[in-house]
Amino acid sequence: MRGDHAVNISYWKAWRSREAAVEFAKGSCGASYQSLPNYLQRLIEANPGTLAHLDTEYVEGVGRRFKYMFIAMGASVKGFEFMRKVVVIDGTHLRGKYAGCLLTASAQDGNYQIYPLAFAVVDGENDKSWEWFFEKLSTFVPNQSGVVFVSDRHASIYQGLSKVYPNAGHCACIVHLKRNIRTNFRQRQLGYLVSKAARAFRMGMFYETFAEISSINQACADYLIDIGLEHWTRSHFPGRRYNIMTSNLAESWNSVLRDAREYPIVPLVEFIRTKLMSWFTTRRDSIQDVDTGLTPKVNSILAANFEICGGYNVRKVDVNEYEVQDLKGALFVVNLADKSCSCFEFQSLSIPCSHAIAAALKANISVEGLVDEVYTMKYLKGAYVSNILPPIELDNTAMIASEVSALTLNPPATRRPPGRPRKKRFFSRGEVLMKKIRKRYCSRCKGMGHNRATCKQAI
Repeated sequence: MRGDHAVNISYWKAWRSREAAVEFAKGSCGASYQSLPNYLQRLIEANPGTLAHLDTEYVEGVGRRFKYMFIAMGASVKGFEFMRKVVVIDGTHLRGKYAGCLLTASAQDGNYQIYPLAFAVVDGENDKSWEWFFEKLSTFVPNQSGVVFVSDRHASIYQGLSKVYPNAGHCACIVHLKRNIRTNFRQRQLGYLVSKAARAFRMGMFYETFAEISSINQACADYLIDIGLEHWTRSHFPGRRYNIMTSNLAESWNSVLRDAREYPIVPLVEFIRTKLMSWFTTRRDSIQDVDTGLTPKVNSILAANFEICGGYNVRKVDVNEYEVQDLKGALFVVNLADKSCSCFEFQSLSIPCSHAIAAALKANISVEGLVDEVYTMKYLKGAYVSNILPPIELDNTAMIASEVSALTLNPPATRRPPGRPRKKRFFSRGEVLMKKIRKRYCSRCKGMGHNRATCKQAI
C-alpha cells in the first residue's frame, strides 16, 4: 500500500482489510453455514448418486451447530468401479474463521492421474471424526480384502480403519516414514535405504538393503521391524498396492486446495466441485476419440521396458513358461499364463516387466494382452463417463432429510487461533536440505551445488 498507493497503514490494518475483502467476495463464514443444508440439497438434485451427509449437535441456548460434513460426488462414486482399489487418505487443516480439518480420500486412474473420491469437513483429526468419515466412505468403498488404504501413521487413522475396515489392507506412506527416520535417527543415508527397501519387489533385494540399514543403525532396523515389515514394504505386503507407495496423491490434492482452504464452507465445497468438473471434462475430451488400446502412461512404461529387454536371452521351459537371462547374467522365470515373473514386478504392478516382454516376443504373444484391463482406455473412459453439474435452483425448500427441514445451522464452536494463518506447510528435514541444494548455485560459472568460493574456475 505504501509503494503502490502511498497510503501509510499498519500491517494488521492491511491484513484485516484483506479479510474484509475476502468476506465481501466469498460471503460471511457464519452465514455460509446457514445456507449449507440448502446448497447440499441442490447439489444432490443436480448430481444423482451424490452422497452428502451433514451431522449436527444441539447446544442448549444456541441451537444446532455444525459438526461434520461428508460429500462424494455421484460421478466419483460411479467411477470408483474402474479404479485400482487403492485409496489414499489424508487430512489437512482449514484456515477459515472456524478452523477445522479437511479429510480426503483419493484413488489413481489407469493413466496415473489423481481421482478424488470423497472429502469431509470435521472439527479435527481425532478418533471420532476419522471413524465417522470411514463409515460414510464405506457406503461405496467396500470392506474387502482387495481394498488397500495408504496413509501417514496418524493414530486416529489406524483406530478408524481397524473398526470400519478390518478386512482391508493398510500401508504406511514411505515419505512420512522416511521423515520419521530422519527425525529420530538423524542419519541422512537411512532415508534413502528405507525407501529402496520399501520399493523392492523381491525378498532377496529387500533383505540385502535391510542388512545395510542394520549395519548403519541397529536401532533403526528394530524400529522398522516393530512397525511390521508387511506394513511398509512392497515385498512383504500380502495385498497389491501397485505403484502407490506414498500419499503424494493426497498431498497434491491438498496443494490444489491450498487457497480455497480459507474460504467459507459453501465456497470451499463449490471450489472443489468446480475443480472436479474441470478435471472430468478435460480428461474426457482428451480421450473421446480413442476407444481401444492402453492408457498413455502405461504405453510409456511398456516402451521403457521394451528398450531394457534388448539382448535378453530367452529359452522355453514349458507351455507359456520361459527362462529369461538379462544382460548381467541373472535368471528369471516368466509364466505368461499366470502373468507372473520371478522378479515379482509383473504381478505387483499388473504391467509386464522387461523379462515378461522378452518372453512374450519369443512366444509371439501380444504384450498389450498381458496388461491388466484396468489400464485400458475402456476403463479410463468409464471412469469419466459421468458429468459433474452445478447445483440447481429448487422450487421448494426441501432439505436433505425431514428431521432437519426447519434447521437453522450455526457455525461450530471451534475458532482459528489469532494471527495470520500460514500459507505453506513446514518442510521436513530432508525437504529443507534438498530445497537449499536446489537453490544454491555459483555466480561465476552458474553451476549448481557449489558457490563462488569453491568454484573450480576460481581456483
